[in-house]
Amino acid sequence: MNDFALMGGVANPVQGVHLGNGTGAGAGAGAGGMPAVPPPPGIAPANRNSRQLLDYLAVNNNGGGCSRWGFWRGGPGPPPPPGAIASDPTTQLHLNAANAAMHPHLEDPALLNNDIWKLQVQLAAVSAQSLGQPNVYARQNAMKKYLAHQQTAGGDPPTAGNQSLQQLNEASMSLLNRTRVLLSEIAADSQKIKKGYQADEPTAVESTAGTPSTPAAELQAARDNNATPSIFQHKKITPFHIEDEEDEDTMPIEKSKDTAYNDQLWHALDFSNLQIFNVNKNLFKYTFLTKLYLNGNGLSTLPSGIKHLNNLRVLDLSHNRLSELPAELGNCFRLKYLYLFNNLVETLPWEMGNLCNLQFLGVEGNPLDKKLLKILLEKSITGLIFYLRDNRPEIPLVHDRPFVELDIDGEPKHEYESLQESSQGVDHELTKKSFTVLSYNTLCQHYATPKMYRYTPSWALSWEYRRAKLRDQILSYSCDIMCLQEVEARTFEDFWLPLLEKHGYSGSFHAKTRAKLLQHRDSKKVDGCCVFFKRTKFRLIKKEEVDFSSTWMKHEKFQRTEDFLNRAMNKDNIALYFKLQHIASGEHIWVATTHLHWDPKFNDVKTFQVGVLLDHLQTLIRQDNPRQDVKKAPVIICGDFNSYIDSAVYELLSSGSVKDHRDGIKRDYGYMSQNNFSHQLALNSSYGLIGELPFTNFTPSFVDVIDYIWYSTHALRIRGLLGKLDDEYISKFIGFPNDKFPSDHIPLIVRFELLNTNNNNNNNTSNNNASSNSGSRKV
Repeated sequence: MNDFALMGGVANPVQGVHLGNGTGAGAGAGAGGMPAVPPPPGIAPANRNSRQLLDYLAVNNNGGGCSRWGFWRGGPGPPPPPGAIASDPTTQLHLNAANAAMHPHLEDPALLNNDIWKLQVQLAAVSAQSLGQPNVYARQNAMKKYLAHQQTAGGDPPTAGNQSLQQLNEASMSLLNRTRVLLSEIAADSQKIKKGYQADEPTAVESTAGTPSTPAAELQAARDNNATPSIFQHKKITPFHIEDEEDEDTMPIEKSKDTAYNDQLWHALDFSNLQIFNVNKNLFKYTFLTKLYLNGNGLSTLPSGIKHLNNLRVLDLSHNRLSELPAELGNCFRLKYLYLFNNLVETLPWEMGNLCNLQFLGVEGNPLDKKLLKILLEKSITGLIFYLRDNRPEIPLVHDRPFVELDIDGEPKHEYESLQESSQGVDHELTKKSFTVLSYNTLCQHYATPKMYRYTPSWALSWEYRRAKLRDQILSYSCDIMCLQEVEARTFEDFWLPLLEKHGYSGSFHAKTRAKLLQHRDSKKVDGCCVFFKRTKFRLIKKEEVDFSSTWMKHEKFQRTEDFLNRAMNKDNIALYFKLQHIASGEHIWVATTHLHWDPKFNDVKTFQVGVLLDHLQTLIRQDNPRQDVKKAPVIICGDFNSYIDSAVYELLSSGSVKDHRDGIKRDYGYMSQNNFSHQLALNSSYGLIGELPFTNFTPSFVDVIDYIWYSTHALRIRGLLGKLDDEYISKFIGFPNDKFPSDHIPLIVRFELLNTNNNNNNNTSNNNASSNSGSRKV
């Protein structure tokens, strides 16, 4: 899983790339799990001459095969500029050696006392040593595996008395390896400083450049959390936390559920020092890449297609002719090491503020803007990323989400620019028997931490800002029924309830089960779900609050199974049920909202929770009116189900039961499992009429549909849906929240039409109306 597949490697590199199984020599030094690499041909086990190995690798790594891909002369794209071959990276390096604009320490030697710049100079020198060595990373990787094989086979370790192996060990150290070593040393020194072993602080560099506004509190918090010098970012890095090469390659990769990424035996490509002038767009189809080495070439531009390689952890672009970086580089949010040594880069795109995992940015040898350089030196890579993130110019939302009107057959009839515009065009007769429903996970402020949402500007992540945006957003929709998830108990009481009551709503809230176990003050910080309805449109008949585990334990068919006790019982998810009367038609409508458990390792628990939700809803319907056919009862179920469209949860809700699903429903939940979690409700997903939205949850590492509004097809008809977000706008971000969207989820809105104006529930209307105006009552 962690091996190199290298263009321009031994034998046929293109074959190695296309096979993707490590069997071609282009795949580098073997595949994960395969036997250790033997010494190359011509080198006997007893002859461990590093020069002989270097010569062998140089002869067999001339990059000849790469021309088939057209990465340089003779391939697609413009030919090399005149004089480019003469002006190779080594020549350029010598020509710019005395240029103070590219090497600011020549003008200000005091910079060399700054730990951050000292590290820049050290690593730039290491990078320069590899110039002229084709596929240098591949060769170093081969040497490393050769050494590992020698030690495994009982050979001598690379000690001072064994100069050949010691030289080979030194030669096998790549720029990435040395970066990790130096970062580890600095981390170790910082620990000593923290413990009082040293008292000296890094020298601050004075500059005439103005200091931009930087979120000082967040920056300090990041430093405190890391317990390391400011050269590190986002997580605690110690000598034991710097990932080695193998660990990094086995990190989670964003992948399609339909692609067998686990069969991919290589994740890196090395095109270093191969006189490449143009990058073929086919390279960007290899979205599984975690390392890409393009250093030591003649690249003058980096294509925007780099955005597709968002699994990259390492990108080396050093010793090229790059004068700017594409904004799309900001999509590579998993980047940890970005090397730009000895280019012509003067500024950085604002989108690089998305690179929240970046641990090192190599910029020495570039005429970098003095303001950016000052931030880097004074506030480290952390401060630089924060600056780019927080000061990025506003991206206007030119097109709001359209509202799609549907005809009685469920086909799109008209598309309005907004929900408000569509409401003005609703037929008068339809108005009397229709209503709108919103479901929205609002992202509880306790979960919206800078650590979790590093890509969000600090000012846009603040609760004050998000609360105001949520208020404006929800009030602008003015839906008749609103189901909100991830609402803090205190926020409901102090903010949402008084606000929405002023705008003609009534509502109720139910916190997650853990609130019952906490003291009163702490219980107010627990989130839960709430339902609001317009008093001019509905009357409250009943409401019920349910904790899934405790409710099922009271069920007459409950069985104490091992899976229930060990997996489901300790989950504190809840549901909230409302029975409402639609005033204009007299119809009774059941509304439920929930927020299921989040962990994909417990998909069986989610299925169980939905089974309880539906079973209890059926019980409520039958208790309220034994003659009611539950299939014909108007039912709406909203929420964050934390489940894909192909999940057991989706299948259960849409088909009435689920059996033999990959989500682990074969686990034993007693009667629920024996009955295939079945229910009698005829449900469908509202957005299923248009094939669901592209996503309802948008974060860098997760973009998918997990929120739904389900409805009973025998009693309700869909007449309109709030559509998808503008693709052009979305392409400029890696996730929400941002300045326009205050949650990492997006709201769902549906306009329903009641099909029956005289359902069986009306028999109980006169009895229930007497108490409906007196407020909520729990049954």
